[in-house]
Amino acid sequence: MEVSPILEFLKKNVSLGDFVIVEYPSSYSLAKLLWGGLIPEIPQEEVLIDDFFGIGDLLFRDYLRKASPEEYKKAIEATKKIRAIRIGPGRTSYASIVEEIPITYDVSEFMRSYYNALMNLFSVSAKVEYSITVGISQYLYFGGEKALRAILFTRSTLPFEDWSSIYFVNSDILDEKQLAVLRELASWQLKIEKEKGTYRIKVED
Repeated sequence: MEVSPILEFLKKNVSLGDFVIVEYPSSYSLAKLLWGGLIPEIPQEEVLIDDFFGIGDLLFRDYLRKASPEEYKKAIEATKKIRAIRIGPGRTSYASIVEEIPITYDVSEFMRSYYNALMNLFSVSAKVEYSITVGISQYLYFGGEKALRAILFTRSTLPFEDWSSIYFVNSDILDEKQLAVLRELASWQLKIEKEKGTYRIKVED
């Protein structure tokens, strides 16, 4: 499967409430996948992005610097439908509505802050089909076991059944045990790998 039809895969195979992890290497241009293909093409009115350390914003600005005028316009237009939760420092210039919560590795504090941010974002009517998470690899790397526990308890406790969750995971940052925990939780596991000079996305069995 080519990298470009990732949205087509999501539409055909992923249901509301599913949890999808997409593993990619550090050498891969995630900015191009997110802002050049996935986010602008998502058809529904609203997209939720969980952005740890403002990684999503760095990817967004990197993409805009290299984009053609047409690609630039399309990406900017897509920002009108994005709601974001920024977790920790950084910027979130790509979202129309933003909630900010501090970085913490305490389970109860993280869950409480994240839940409150969700409730604030969706206090008005919004139709969200996909939630996209970026920067989670950095969060788990810096926070270790405590960060992994916070993510685990959040996913098992909070109501994620109304949309499909997609975690973009940098496999070069995390160790095998951290990846194993995420894979065990996932409904679908996708992996981006380089083959003969071309990046391809594979569905893991």
